[in-house]
Amino acid sequence: MDDSVIKLLFLVIMIVGILGAVIPVLPGAPLTFGALILAKILHYSEINWWIIGVFGFLTVLGIVLDYLIPIVATRKMGGSKYGIWGMIIGVIIGIIFSPFGFVSLIISPFLGAFIGELIYDYKNHKRAFKAALGSIFGYALTSSYGLILSLTMFIVFLFSDIIS
Repeated sequence: MDDSVIKLLFLVIMIVGILGAVIPVLPGAPLTFGALILAKILHYSEINWWIIGVFGFLTVLGIVLDYLIPIVATRKMGGSKYGIWGMIIGVIIGIIFSPFGFVSLIISPFLGAFIGELIYDYKNHKRAFKAALGSIFGYALTSSYGLILSLTMFIVFLFSDIIS
């Protein structure tokens, strides 16, 4: 197979990774990083191993943050353990029903946190709503991080031959 076709295939995989930064069903930055490291191993990339190591660290950090930031954001917005567990259950339900649309991946954690907070204190709708907003804020933060990281890896790979 021609080298340019193989490089194009790596670019396509990275683009899917970029999409995955905002669509939770796709692995996002890990997919982009996987394509980057595979391209290096197969000698289709001139990127330095140190740079790949930094991207690897940032990818692992992003995986950890994907789980922690929505929990912390929900907690910071006044959420209780009930709201956090509701959000986690909502994420699972959102992933199960994700073929029915991207919206379920955002609404399910929000509703889960909201319902969890109402179970905790059914009279305080305002606090429940605020805590549920924390789950969306956390999702937006982690998605932004993954998107920026995936785009950076894509651009570095795209221009690695020009720079080298």
